[in-house]
Amino acid sequence: MRHLTLMALTVSLLFLASGCARTNPEDHIGLYVIKEATLAGTDITDEFLDYQVELLEDGQMTVFINYLGVLENRTSSWTVKRSKLTEAHGSETYLYTVSDDDDTLTYEGTLSSQKLIVILERTTVIDDGPTPVDFESVLFGEPLLDTKRFNYAPAIIVEDNDDGDTIMHVWYCMNHLSGIIMDHIGYRQGIMQADGTWLFSEETIALAPTPGTWDSRHVCDPTVIKGSFTHHGVTYPYMMSYLGCTTDDYSNNETGLAVSLSLEGPWLKLDHLNPIVPWDRDNPSGRWGTGMPSLLSVDEQGKVLLFYSNSAVGIGVEHWDFSDLDDPQMIYLSRIDSSGATNPNGTPLMMGIADFGYDPIRKRLYIVSYTNTKNPPDVTVTRVNSHGVIAYIDGLDDMDAVVELLETPSYRWTVLDYVGPEDTGFERNHNLGLVKDAYGNIIDSDNIMTMISTGHNDWGNENIFTYRLIGYVFNATED
Repeated sequence: MRHLTLMALTVSLLFLASGCARTNPEDHIGLYVIKEATLAGTDITDEFLDYQVELLEDGQMTVFINYLGVLENRTSSWTVKRSKLTEAHGSETYLYTVSDDDDTLTYEGTLSSQKLIVILERTTVIDDGPTPVDFESVLFGEPLLDTKRFNYAPAIIVEDNDDGDTIMHVWYCMNHLSGIIMDHIGYRQGIMQADGTWLFSEETIALAPTPGTWDSRHVCDPTVIKGSFTHHGVTYPYMMSYLGCTTDDYSNNETGLAVSLSLEGPWLKLDHLNPIVPWDRDNPSGRWGTGMPSLLSVDEQGKVLLFYSNSAVGIGVEHWDFSDLDDPQMIYLSRIDSSGATNPNGTPLMMGIADFGYDPIRKRLYIVSYTNTKNPPDVTVTRVNSHGVIAYIDGLDDMDAVVELLETPSYRWTVLDYVGPEDTGFERNHNLGLVKDAYGNIIDSDNIMTMISTGHNDWGNENIFTYRLIGYVFNATED
C-alpha cells in the first residue's frame, strides 16, 4: 500500500509540474479562428459568419464575432493558468480551455439561455519578415491571394533621424482581422537603404475604434502634422486628424483629432473636441458627412489648415489655432474652389478625397484628388475610380499667402498630370497621399512623390481586399 501511495503522489506531482509548465504565455500567442460551434448540442457553425480571437505578446487580445450579421468587437487582456485562459474585458470575464498542444481554444457560454460551445483553432502563418522594396512598387501588405486584408488612404512624412537615416512614416487605413471590414489606422516605418530601396517595419495599430463613441465602427483616412499643441498642461508636437463613424456603410462620417508626443504614438483622442467637424457641417441633410482630412501647418506652431471632404461643398477648409487645445479658436471656415480642375477627358471635376501640400521652392499649393473616371468600366460593383489627378496654384510666396488665398474661393487650379491603370497596372487608383515633411511641405520640387491606393476591378471576393499602396512620382519639371 505504501508503494502505491508513493506512486500516486509521484504521478500527481508530475501532472502538476506539467500543468505549471504550460502557463508560459508565449505558447499561446497567435490567431485563432472558428472551427465549429454547437448550441444545445446542435451544430450552428454556419451561423457564425466569423469568430476570431488573437492573443498578442503584450497580454492584450482582440475578439471579433459576427453572428448572423450581429457584430461584437472586444479589445481585452488575457492570462493563462494551466489549461484555463481568462479574458478580462471591463467587468466581464470569459473563460477558454486550452488544448494540450496549445493549438485550440474552447469557449463555453450561453446563447439564448442555451449552452454554447465554440472551438477555435490556431492558424499557421509563415512570415519570412520584411524585405526592401522599390518605392514605385507595392510597398507592403500580404499577397492578394493569401489574405482578405487591405491598406489604403495613406499619410506620409519623411524625415532624417539622429543617426542620419532617412525615415518614411506611413499611416493608413487597414482592417485588423482578415475578412472583417472594420477600419483601423495602421502605422509602419520605412528606412531608406543605400541602394534607394525602402525597408518597412511590421505593422502596428496607431488608432482603433472606441466602443460607445462617435468613432465606434470605423477609424480611417489619417493625416499627421507637426506643431505645438497644448492640452491639460502638456505640449504635444504631433496632431492627427482622421475620419470616424458608427455605421457599417460609412454613412454619417465625422472628422476627429488626436495628439501624440512622438510620430510612433501612442495617440490620444481629443474627446472634448471630437468630432471637430461633425457629419452635418454645412449639410444638414447629407448622408456621407465629412472626412478624408488633410492638415497643413501655417506657422510650425499651433495654427493649421484642416481640409476635409464634405457631402455638400466638395472640400471644406478650416483655419484653426490649436495652440491651446483646451480652448481652440476657428479663424475661418471656407471651401475649396475646383475651378480649372478636370477629368482626364477634359470635363470639369469637383475635387474630393484629397491631400494638400505646399512647395516652398516653386511657391505652389498642390492638391492630389480623385477624378470622376472609371476606365476601364466596372465588371463588379466598385466604389472607387480609375484615375487620380495632381494640380497646383502658383505664386504663393509663403503659407500666409495660402491662408489668405483660401479664405475666399475665387482662384483657379492648373492640372499637372493624371495617374491611372496605364501607370500603375491596377484598374483602380484612388485616395492619393503626398509625401511631405512634418509640416506639410513637398520634399522634392522636381519629383512630387505620392502614394496611391490601388485595387483590382474584378476579384473573387470584395474588391476592397485588393487595396494596396504603391509609390508614384509626378515629374514637375516639364510644366
